Amino acid sequence: MKKYLLAIFVCVLSLMLCGCSNAPTYSLSQSADGKVTQTIFIPYVESELTDLGVEQDVATEIGNTIRERFNLYFLNLKTNFETRVDTDPELTIKDKLTLKSGCEISFAPSELGFLYTLTFTSALHYYYFNSDLQYNDLIEELSMDNSVTEKGFFTNKIISTGSTVFGLNTQFAENQTLAQYITSYATTLLNENTSLTAEQIQAVVPNNFVYCYGTTSSKLHSDADRTYRYIDGLYYHEWDISSQDSERQISTWTIEVNSNVWYATILICAFVLLGILLIVDYKKRHQKGDKQAE
Repeated sequence: MKKYLLAIFVCVLSLMLCGCSNAPTYSLSQSADGKVTQTIFIPYVESELTDLGVEQDVATEIGNTIRERFNLYFLNLKTNFETRVDTDPELTIKDKLTLKSGCEISFAPSELGFLYTLTFTSALHYYYFNSDLQYNDLIEELSMDNSVTEKGFFTNKIISTGSTVFGLNTQFAENQTLAQYITSYATTLLNENTSLTAEQIQAVVPNNFVYCYGTTSSKLHSDADRTYRYIDGLYYHEWDISSQDSERQISTWTIEVNSNVWYATILICAFVLLGILLIVDYKKRHQKGDKQAE
C-alpha cells in the first residue's frame, strides 16, 4: 500500500508549514457501505506566528499561498487521475465512467488549518486513484497477501506490519522520510522568510505527526497509541509519529480460530465424558448386583 499513498503526499511535502496548534494528520477509513475516506489535515494558525512577532499581512499571505497551492495541487491530482483512466487500455468505457464518478475531493478551510477530504465509492477506487499501476496490474498487486501468521494451538494471529506514510522516503530529499522532510522544509522556509530565532522556529515547526486508520471491524487489533470508537460507528487506531522516529513500524492483527483443533477438542471431551458416564454406570450396576447377591 505504501506506493499508493505516496502519490498523495509528494506535493503535500513542499506545502506543509508551521504555525500549527495540532499535528499534521493523515487519516484513512472505510465505512460499512464500502466508501473509503482519505483526509489530509494541514494545520496553520496565523496567531502562532503573529504572537512571535511576524507581521499579520505576512502570516496571512503565507496562509493564502498554502490554500492556493493546495487547491491547484488537488485539482491537478484529479485531472491527472481522469487522464490516466481515459488512457488505460485495459478499461472499458463503463469502467472508465465508474472510476471517474467514484471520486470526490472537498476542501474545508478553518482557523486551525486546511482539511482536504477525498471520498471514494470503493476500496478499488481508492487504490486506483493513489496508484501508478494500470488496472490489471493493480488487481494482481492487491491479490498479494504480505501478512504473517503466528500459529497457536487454539488460535492463529494474522499480522500485517509496515511503516506509515510519514516513514516513506521522499523524492525531494534523498535519505529523508516524509516526516523528516516536512520538519526540515518548514524550518528552512521560516529561516528564509522571517526573522524568528532558531528557538522560536523550533517551537512552531511540526515535529510530531498522527497517522489514523478507521475501520468497521471491532476484531481488528493493533499496537496503536490510542484506539477508540467514534459516533460514526468506526473503530479508530491512532499512531503518534515523530520526525526522529518516522520509520516506526506499526502492526495490526486479527485472531483466527483453529476450527479443526476446537472440533477435535470438543470430540475428545465428548468421548471422555461419555467414557466417564459409562464407567460410572458400570460401577453402579456392578454395586447393585453385589448387593442383590448378598
